[in-house]
Amino acid sequence: MRGSPPLSPPLSGRERLQGGRLLVFFPDDTLSDGVSDQVTRGFFDEHNVPPWDTWVGMFREDPESDTQSADYLIAWVPPVFLDSVAQGIFVNPEQCIQWLEDSTTMMAQRLKDLTTP
Repeated sequence: MRGSPPLSPPLSGRERLQGGRLLVFFPDDTLSDGVSDQVTRGFFDEHNVPPWDTWVGMFREDPESDTQSADYLIAWVPPVFLDSVAQGIFVNPEQCIQWLEDSTTMMAQRLKDLTTP
């Protein structure tokens, strides 16, 4: 055996998520209007909550922050639902659902720090 086996190239953020994306939901900000539920044909419920089997975890933001609510849920959106969920985010007037990378949460910043070379 000569040398070391070749190393696999590092996975990009998209590859790590198997083609899906991370979504953030701010439960304290929802108007529960049901529009995202209708547009996504049930991906979100009438309160804008993503399906429980996509949940990654519940996180607490800095309570002193004036830019976001204190508590938020992160969920993984499978690739097959990306277009539908993007439409659900677009029609959500209170912006209680967002792509994680577009949010100003501490978790979004931490993930950016981990994936930026």
